[in-house]
Amino acid sequence: MTKHLKFWGTRGSCPVSGPEYIHFGGNTPCLELQYDDQFLIFDAGTGIRPLGHSLCNEIMCSVRKIDLFLSHFHWDHILGFPFFEPIYRNGTEITIWAPKGNGRTGRDLFGQLLAKEFFPVHLNQIQAKLEFKIIESNVPVSMGPLTLDFCSTHHPGHTLCFKIKTPEETIGYVTDNEIDGDQEKLIEFHKGVDLFIHEAQYTPKEYAVKQGWGHSSLEKALDLIKKVRPGKWIVTHHDPSHTDADLRALEKIAKASPLPCPVEWIGDGHVIPLK
Repeated sequence: MTKHLKFWGTRGSCPVSGPEYIHFGGNTPCLELQYDDQFLIFDAGTGIRPLGHSLCNEIMCSVRKIDLFLSHFHWDHILGFPFFEPIYRNGTEITIWAPKGNGRTGRDLFGQLLAKEFFPVHLNQIQAKLEFKIIESNVPVSMGPLTLDFCSTHHPGHTLCFKIKTPEETIGYVTDNEIDGDQEKLIEFHKGVDLFIHEAQYTPKEYAVKQGWGHSSLEKALDLIKKVRPGKWIVTHHDPSHTDADLRALEKIAKASPLPCPVEWIGDGHVIPLK
Protein backbone atom coordinates (compact mmCIF):
# COMPACT_ATOMS: atom_id res chain seq x y z
CA MET A 1 0.00 0.00 0.00
CA THR A 2 1.17 3.56 -0.77
CA LYS A 3 2.08 5.96 2.03
CA HIS A 4 3.10 9.43 0.94
CA LEU A 5 2.52 13.17 0.80
CA LYS A 6 2.39 14.83 -2.62
CA PHE A 7 2.38 18.59 -3.08
CA TRP A 8 0.20 19.56 -6.06
CA GLY A 9 0.31 23.29 -5.30
CA THR A 10 2.95 25.21 -3.33
CA ARG A 11 2.35 28.83 -4.37
CA GLY A 12 0.60 31.30 -2.08
CA SER A 13 -1.88 34.09 -2.82
CA CYS A 14 -2.35 33.55 -6.58
CA PRO A 15 -1.13 31.14 -9.28
CA VAL A 16 1.78 32.11 -11.52
CA SER A 17 3.40 30.82 -14.70
CA GLY A 18 6.43 31.52 -16.84
CA PRO A 19 9.98 30.32 -17.36
CA GLU A 20 11.17 31.90 -14.10
CA TYR A 21 8.80 29.61 -12.13
CA ILE A 22 9.51 26.27 -13.82
CA HIS A 23 11.33 24.56 -10.93
CA PHE A 24 9.00 25.39 -8.03
CA GLY A 25 5.81 25.73 -10.06
CA GLY A 26 2.87 28.08 -9.83
CA ASN A 27 -0.22 26.24 -8.54
CA THR A 28 -1.80 27.40 -5.28
CA PRO A 29 -2.08 25.12 -2.23
CA CYS A 30 -3.11 21.51 -2.52
CA LEU A 31 -1.60 18.57 -0.64
CA GLU A 32 -2.42 14.89 -1.15
CA LEU A 33 -2.04 12.40 1.69
CA GLN A 34 -2.33 8.75 0.82
CA TYR A 35 -1.94 6.27 3.66
CA ASP A 36 -2.94 2.73 2.76
CA ASP A 37 -6.65 3.01 1.89
CA GLN A 38 -7.05 6.52 3.33
CA PHE A 39 -7.07 9.32 0.71
CA LEU A 40 -7.07 12.89 2.06
CA ILE A 41 -6.64 16.25 0.35
CA PHE A 42 -5.66 19.46 2.12
CA ASP A 43 -6.83 22.67 0.45
CA ALA A 44 -8.35 23.15 -2.98
CA GLY A 45 -6.13 25.71 -4.64
CA THR A 46 -5.34 25.40 -8.34
CA GLY A 47 -3.16 22.39 -7.58
CA ILE A 48 -6.31 20.32 -7.10
CA ARG A 49 -7.03 20.53 -10.86
CA PRO A 50 -4.06 18.33 -11.93
CA LEU A 51 -4.68 16.12 -8.90
CA GLY A 52 -8.26 15.53 -10.04
CA HIS A 53 -7.09 14.83 -13.58
CA SER A 54 -4.64 12.21 -12.27
CA LEU A 55 -7.47 10.48 -10.37
CA CYS A 56 -9.86 10.29 -13.29
CA ASN A 57 -9.91 8.75 -16.72
CA GLU A 58 -12.67 8.78 -19.34
CA ILE A 59 -14.57 5.94 -17.67
CA MET A 60 -14.27 6.29 -13.90
CA CYS A 61 -12.37 7.80 -11.01
CA SER A 62 -9.74 5.64 -9.40
CA VAL A 63 -10.67 7.01 -5.95
CA ARG A 64 -14.38 7.03 -5.10
CA LYS A 65 -14.30 8.42 -1.54
CA ILE A 66 -12.39 11.63 -0.85
CA ASP A 67 -11.99 13.71 2.31
CA LEU A 68 -11.07 17.32 1.54
CA PHE A 69 -9.82 19.46 4.44
CA LEU A 70 -9.77 23.25 4.04
CA SER A 71 -7.65 25.48 6.26
CA HIS A 72 -9.83 28.49 5.37
CA PHE A 73 -11.83 29.99 2.51
CA HIS A 74 -9.45 32.50 0.94
CA TRP A 75 -9.38 32.34 -2.84
CA ASP A 76 -5.96 30.72 -3.19
CA HIS A 77 -7.18 27.74 -1.13
CA ILE A 78 -10.49 27.10 -2.95
CA LEU A 79 -9.97 28.43 -6.49
CA GLY A 80 -9.31 25.01 -8.01
CA PHE A 81 -12.42 23.29 -6.65
CA PRO A 82 -14.70 23.97 -9.67
CA PHE A 83 -12.02 22.34 -11.89
CA PHE A 84 -11.63 19.18 -9.75
CA GLU A 85 -12.76 16.42 -12.11
CA PRO A 86 -14.13 13.97 -9.49
CA ILE A 87 -16.95 16.39 -8.58
CA TYR A 88 -18.43 15.72 -12.03
CA ARG A 89 -18.45 11.92 -11.64
CA ASN A 90 -21.49 10.01 -10.37
CA GLY A 91 -20.65 7.67 -7.51
CA THR A 92 -17.91 9.85 -6.06
CA GLU A 93 -18.38 10.86 -2.42
CA ILE A 94 -16.56 13.96 -1.20
CA THR A 95 -16.63 15.15 2.39
CA ILE A 96 -15.49 18.76 2.77
CA TRP A 97 -14.14 19.53 6.24
CA ALA A 98 -13.74 23.25 6.97
CA PRO A 99 -13.84 25.80 9.80
CA LYS A 100 -16.88 27.97 10.32
CA GLY A 101 -16.93 31.02 8.06
CA ASN A 102 -18.21 34.00 10.09
CA GLY A 103 -21.76 32.71 10.42
CA ARG A 104 -21.92 31.08 6.98
CA THR A 105 -21.59 27.35 6.44
CA GLY A 106 -19.19 25.67 4.04
CA ARG A 107 -22.11 24.84 1.78
CA ASP A 108 -23.16 28.51 1.75
CA LEU A 109 -19.67 29.66 0.79
CA PHE A 110 -19.23 27.03 -1.92
CA GLY A 111 -22.66 27.96 -3.25
CA GLN A 112 -21.41 31.53 -3.63
CA LEU A 113 -18.17 30.34 -5.25
CA LEU A 114 -20.27 28.52 -7.85
CA ALA A 115 -22.88 31.25 -8.29
CA LYS A 116 -24.01 31.83 -11.88
CA GLU A 117 -22.23 35.20 -11.91
CA PHE A 118 -18.87 33.49 -11.31
CA PHE A 119 -19.07 30.00 -12.84
CA PRO A 120 -21.33 28.20 -15.35
CA VAL A 121 -21.95 25.15 -13.12
CA HIS A 122 -23.90 25.67 -9.89
CA LEU A 123 -23.33 23.68 -6.70
CA ASN A 124 -26.59 21.77 -7.12
CA GLN A 125 -25.46 20.60 -10.59
CA ILE A 126 -22.40 18.80 -9.28
CA GLN A 127 -22.78 15.05 -9.80
CA ALA A 128 -20.65 13.84 -6.90
CA LYS A 129 -22.26 13.47 -3.49
CA LEU A 130 -21.02 16.33 -1.30
CA GLU A 131 -21.13 16.43 2.48
CA PHE A 132 -19.95 19.39 4.54
CA LYS A 133 -18.55 19.02 8.06
CA ILE A 134 -17.08 21.52 10.52
CA ILE A 135 -13.59 21.26 12.01
CA GLU A 136 -12.59 23.06 15.20
CA SER A 137 -9.45 23.68 17.21
CA ASN A 138 -8.52 20.81 19.52
CA VAL A 139 -11.38 18.58 18.35
CA PRO A 140 -9.55 15.63 16.71
CA VAL A 141 -10.91 13.58 13.82
CA SER A 142 -9.95 9.91 13.36
CA MET A 143 -9.73 8.27 9.95
CA GLY A 144 -8.58 4.67 10.03
CA PRO A 145 -5.03 4.68 11.42
CA LEU A 146 -4.78 8.48 11.11
CA THR A 147 -5.70 11.15 13.66
CA LEU A 148 -6.08 14.78 12.61
CA ASP A 149 -6.08 17.70 15.01
CA PHE A 150 -6.46 21.41 14.37
CA CYS A 151 -5.15 24.69 15.78
CA SER A 152 -5.89 28.32 14.95
CA THR A 153 -3.25 30.37 13.16
CA HIS A 154 -2.63 34.11 12.98
CA HIS A 155 -4.23 34.93 9.64
CA PRO A 156 -7.19 37.12 8.57
CA GLY A 157 -10.43 35.15 8.82
CA HIS A 158 -10.91 31.93 10.75
CA THR A 159 -7.90 29.83 9.70
CA LEU A 160 -6.74 26.45 10.98
CA CYS A 161 -3.58 24.43 10.61
CA PHE A 162 -3.31 20.64 10.77
CA LYS A 163 -1.46 18.04 12.79
CA ILE A 164 -1.61 14.58 11.26
CA LYS A 165 -0.62 11.56 13.35
CA THR A 166 0.14 8.27 11.64
CA PRO A 167 1.14 5.13 13.58
CA GLU A 168 4.79 6.00 12.83
CA GLU A 169 5.17 9.80 12.66
CA THR A 170 3.54 13.20 13.14
CA ILE A 171 3.20 15.92 10.49
CA GLY A 172 2.34 19.59 10.93
CA TYR A 173 0.89 21.53 7.98
CA VAL A 174 0.73 25.32 8.36
CA THR A 175 0.35 27.29 5.13
CA ASP A 176 -0.91 30.64 6.41
CA ASN A 177 0.49 31.99 9.67
CA GLU A 178 1.86 35.40 10.53
CA ILE A 179 4.40 35.06 13.31
CA ASP A 180 3.48 38.21 15.17
CA GLY A 181 2.54 38.22 18.84
CA ASP A 182 1.63 35.11 20.82
CA GLN A 183 2.50 31.86 19.07
CA GLU A 184 2.72 29.69 22.20
CA LYS A 185 -0.39 27.61 21.43
CA LEU A 186 0.82 26.85 17.92
CA ILE A 187 4.33 26.06 19.19
CA GLU A 188 3.07 23.66 21.85
CA PHE A 189 0.65 22.10 19.37
CA HIS A 190 3.50 21.21 16.98
CA LYS A 191 6.39 20.76 19.41
CA GLY A 192 8.74 18.05 18.20
CA VAL A 193 6.72 16.90 15.15
CA ASP A 194 8.67 14.75 12.72
CA LEU A 195 7.83 16.91 9.72
CA PHE A 196 6.85 20.58 9.97
CA ILE A 197 5.46 22.22 6.83
CA HIS A 198 5.36 25.97 7.43
CA GLU A 199 5.52 29.03 5.21
CA ALA A 200 8.19 31.74 5.05
CA GLN A 201 6.54 33.86 2.39
CA TYR A 202 8.26 37.23 2.82
CA THR A 203 11.72 38.66 3.05
CA PRO A 204 12.16 41.05 6.01
CA LYS A 205 11.92 44.00 3.58
CA GLU A 206 8.66 42.68 2.10
CA TYR A 207 7.23 41.98 5.55
CA ALA A 208 7.80 45.60 6.58
CA VAL A 209 5.33 46.60 3.85
CA LYS A 210 2.92 43.66 4.22
CA GLN A 211 2.69 43.27 7.99
CA GLY A 212 -0.86 42.25 8.92
CA TRP A 213 -1.46 40.36 5.67
CA GLY A 214 -1.26 37.03 7.49
CA HIS A 215 2.12 35.63 6.41
CA SER A 216 5.58 35.27 7.92
CA SER A 217 8.99 36.65 7.10
CA LEU A 218 11.88 34.22 6.76
CA GLU A 219 13.54 35.83 9.77
CA LYS A 220 10.55 35.16 12.03
CA ALA A 221 10.02 31.66 10.63
CA LEU A 222 13.62 30.79 11.54
CA ASP A 223 12.92 31.83 15.13
CA LEU A 224 9.73 29.73 15.20
CA ILE A 225 11.57 26.61 14.02
CA LYS A 226 14.04 26.95 16.87
CA LYS A 227 11.11 26.75 19.29
CA VAL A 228 9.11 23.99 17.58
CA ARG A 229 12.25 21.86 17.03
CA PRO A 230 10.82 19.52 14.37
CA GLY A 231 12.62 16.63 12.73
CA LYS A 232 12.58 18.50 9.41
CA TRP A 233 11.20 21.81 8.15
CA ILE A 234 9.55 21.94 4.72
CA VAL A 235 8.80 25.38 3.24
CA THR A 236 5.82 25.94 0.97
CA HIS A 237 3.21 28.66 0.16
CA HIS A 238 5.74 30.71 -1.82
CA ASP A 239 5.08 34.33 -2.68
CA PRO A 240 3.85 34.77 -6.28
CA SER A 241 6.54 37.41 -6.91
CA HIS A 242 9.38 35.04 -5.97
CA THR A 243 11.09 33.37 -8.91
CA ASP A 244 13.03 30.11 -8.76
CA ALA A 245 16.20 32.13 -8.19
CA ASP A 246 14.56 34.08 -5.34
CA LEU A 247 13.39 30.91 -3.61
CA ARG A 248 16.80 29.25 -3.93
CA ALA A 249 18.35 32.35 -2.37
CA LEU A 250 15.95 32.18 0.59
CA GLU A 251 16.67 28.48 1.01
CA LYS A 252 20.41 29.20 1.02
CA ILE A 253 19.95 31.74 3.83
CA ALA A 254 17.91 29.26 5.89
CA LYS A 255 20.41 26.42 5.39
CA ALA A 256 23.22 28.70 6.58
CA SER A 257 21.27 29.55 9.76
CA PRO A 258 21.74 27.65 13.06
CA LEU A 259 18.60 25.51 12.94
CA PRO A 260 17.80 22.37 14.99
CA CYS A 261 16.79 20.44 11.85
CA PRO A 262 17.27 20.18 8.08
CA VAL A 263 15.23 22.53 5.88
CA GLU A 264 14.06 22.33 2.27
CA TRP A 265 12.09 24.61 -0.06
CA ILE A 266 9.81 22.38 -2.15
CA GLY A 267 7.71 22.89 -5.28
CA ASP A 268 4.75 21.45 -7.16
CA GLY A 269 5.00 17.68 -7.65
CA HIS A 270 7.28 17.06 -4.68
CA VAL A 271 6.63 13.70 -2.97
CA ILE A 272 7.58 12.73 0.58
CA PRO A 273 7.38 9.00 1.41
CA LEU A 274 5.81 8.18 4.78
CA LYS A 275 6.68 5.32 7.10
